[in-house]
Amino acid sequence: MMLVYYTALVFGYTMDSEKLTTTFWLKSYVQCIEAMIQLEDFYDYIADNVSGNKIYMWCDQSTVQSNEIIKPKIRPNSSLPPHFRHFRKAEMNGVKPE
Repeated sequence: MMLVYYTALVFGYTMDSEKLTTTFWLKSYVQCIEAMIQLEDFYDYIADNVSGNKIYMWCDQSTVQSNEIIKPKIRPNSSLPPHFRHFRKAEMNGVKPE
């Protein structure tokens, strides 16, 4: 599993010489790219009817993780002969030897 970071979809345009910016926070860069694709018609509408083509949209990745890497539990190797350390590791993982 890889680290994933929150990503801002930044959408900006001008209206009557006033610069306007909106930020949408998403859970990953991939989600941001997908959102940009979905917003293509909206982008075109704003560019054609509101801002006079002074418009931008991009994905800006943060440094804050949006997921946690899950470390697998240590499992005893069943091919090893049983000995004290083997059972101790199993007990630490909630497995009781029979």
